[in-house]
Amino acid sequence: MRILLVGEFSGVHNQLMEQLKKEGHECDLLSDGDGWKGFTSTLSLPKRDKLTGVEKLLYPALDFIGLAGIRNYLNSQQFLDSIGDYDVIQLINPVAVKAFGALGNLLLIRKLIKKAPRLYLCALGGDFNVERFYLTKTLKYTPWSNFSFKRAFHYYQNISFFFPMYLILHYYTLRNVKKIIPGLYEYKQAYINNSKCTEIINLPINCEAYKYQETKINSPLKIFYSKKPHIGDYYKKGYQYFDEALQILKAKDVAFELVTANGIPFEEYKQLLSDCDILLDQTLSYDRGMSGVIGMANGMITFSGNESAVEAYYRKTIPCINAEPDSQKISSQLEDIIVNYPDYVHLREESKKFVKETHSVDIIVAKYLKVWSE
Repeated sequence: MRILLVGEFSGVHNQLMEQLKKEGHECDLLSDGDGWKGFTSTLSLPKRDKLTGVEKLLYPALDFIGLAGIRNYLNSQQFLDSIGDYDVIQLINPVAVKAFGALGNLLLIRKLIKKAPRLYLCALGGDFNVERFYLTKTLKYTPWSNFSFKRAFHYYQNISFFFPMYLILHYYTLRNVKKIIPGLYEYKQAYINNSKCTEIINLPINCEAYKYQETKINSPLKIFYSKKPHIGDYYKKGYQYFDEALQILKAKDVAFELVTANGIPFEEYKQLLSDCDILLDQTLSYDRGMSGVIGMANGMITFSGNESAVEAYYRKTIPCINAEPDSQKISSQLEDIIVNYPDYVHLREESKKFVKETHSVDIIVAKYLKVWSE
């Protein structure tokens, strides 16, 4: 099978591409590497031009009418025309290439439809359906829980999905894809009434790339804080609850070593967490994103999304600590782990085992191939 994966935000398409090639399929990834994360692609697009001066001031207006990023698309048009035909094309999101903006992505999808008989959409990351679902307040908390009009600028990307051209892009994409494949519980709920929506296919990971390492005796536990660099993420991922929890631990003189990652390439990120014991991911998610899955694959005691509704959906007990937006609760949980670490060591082995059984890339690729072949 000849497959084109379009867009990359968290490593999902990279993992799929590597495994598909191992299994003898022809597979390409079309992406701009997603900024500072530096994901590799076989078909690389130039990164988004840095905005300066008047262009920066005009960007929101251009984005509202869909023209922001159109120059990036036009500059890539000849390259996109040169791409051959495929059996299957899968988009990571309706806005698969952020640098192209709304109209650029619409034109990209129109072009790609002519290159493959089957087009699929991963429900991963924000889009109109997801943001609208969050705003219904069906869930106890969402990335919008910290929203205020003073912080509206930091929610710009979430709000932009309601702009006219993004709505056109969204519905054009949904109309033309064969199936919508959610990767997390929230995204499944956002599309649950759409007949094209499949069951969740878990995030894929190459478990062999992450090696479990025991903490040295009498050494303080290492807490890896998976903190993204943008202030918008501070509110949307609920980092303030982790910050406050860590301050509480410091005030109590609880011994630990903090390791942080802020805007570094993905390979460096993997290396940095390789000998850490605890991962702090996010507090406003019901399910685990890629950082949480990576932490578990690395045998870390992981604080991420793991609400009871998620375990009920998967019909599994998940060895992940549900990080709720409650700094006192998080600090108490962390203190208990640090003080009574031997009682929690089993979580590390259980985490690795769980990820191997439910997120191993070979298992996940088989599920994608089944959907693509139906």
